[in-house]
Amino acid sequence: MTSVRDTELNDVSLKEKAIELTQNLVRFPSITPDDAGSFDYICGYLEQLGFTCKEVTRQGVRNLIASKSFGAGKTFAFAGHLDVVPAGPLELWTSPPFAAEIISERVYGRGVADMKGGIACFIAAVESLLTRCDTGTLMLLITCDEEGEAEHGTASIMDTLNALGDEHLPDYCLVGEPSSKARLGDTVKIGRRGSLSGHVRVFGQQGHVAYPHNCQNAAHGAIVLSRRLVALQWDSGTVTMPGTSLQITQLNSGEFVDNTVPGTTDICFNIRYSSRHTEQSLKKLISDTLHSDEIRCEIEWQRPCAPYFNEANKFVDTLNLAIENTVGIRPILTTDGGTSDGRFIASARTEVIEFGLRNENIHQVNESASLSDIGDLALIYKHMIAAFCVSDMRANIQFESIDEALIL
Repeated sequence: MTSVRDTELNDVSLKEKAIELTQNLVRFPSITPDDAGSFDYICGYLEQLGFTCKEVTRQGVRNLIASKSFGAGKTFAFAGHLDVVPAGPLELWTSPPFAAEIISERVYGRGVADMKGGIACFIAAVESLLTRCDTGTLMLLITCDEEGEAEHGTASIMDTLNALGDEHLPDYCLVGEPSSKARLGDTVKIGRRGSLSGHVRVFGQQGHVAYPHNCQNAAHGAIVLSRRLVALQWDSGTVTMPGTSLQITQLNSGEFVDNTVPGTTDICFNIRYSSRHTEQSLKKLISDTLHSDEIRCEIEWQRPCAPYFNEANKFVDTLNLAIENTVGIRPILTTDGGTSDGRFIASARTEVIEFGLRNENIHQVNESASLSDIGDLALIYKHMIAAFCVSDMRANIQFESIDEALIL
């Protein structure tokens, strides 16, 4: 039997709860895509808070849609992942990577910053306001497949929600990826560039190097095509979104024999592109660039990720002011970095922004986060939840850069 907790955490208790939950989550060795028990822990905790939990499983990957409605209004979602990258050499860690020990006011462990700490902070913030929420709906979208191929994680969550209809999609979504750099709150990501990888196979005729007239060197053809790709001119981007770039990531003519002309050579590349391009326009541009009457090749496209961009609007302003009120700084708005699960969630219906702990040591040995950062992040998330779901608290929020409080 589940029950809604009837106690409200004050700010000190909120910080303590966020640290406790962070430690509890880190202690599950959930190396992608294995949840290692963390999924059931999260489900059980949210059910005690009165959330309805729906498991979405695809190809053995467990995903969670948890929601709780407090009344009429918009739906505010938090998205995150429980899976982590491998710990690396255990002997290099100051403490065991899944022990979540506190050393010199920092929690150490794989996934502390990326991003179990973010999940813990949001859940603690929800718990701190639970008895005061009286409008709108809160939703948590949690996956165990973000650090790997990300084929069966948040994408499957959104497939499930889309199949139910637009009314089941969140209006706003905060992704808890570690966006901060030098200080907690210094950076908010309001979008990401798109990503598109290509694998070009260039065909020639294998033969002996002493008789070049009897063969066609695929490596030479690959060099010609590579130069064309590198010579492409791209946009320089905008203030908030870096420009487009193409990087060749591999050239491979197969097993090396110094007296043999290769019959095939592979060119692999990746394009990180701004919102000025689309997947289809890039595919046409690259195909036209590679076309040649003298060089025969074929291309296979891989891992397309569409860009998304969120204008600096009321949703962004709400987060900016929550950060300023908590840590006293105004964040930089950016779209830099790699791809994230925000690309699966962003749509004409759903606005997406990303904000979480510092990313200075994610994926590294001795990944860690300071206790003060964890506590402050929980407070920032509390302000965000209040702006959406607590009528009397929302009325007291001061909005300096917009005319009125966020209307839900």
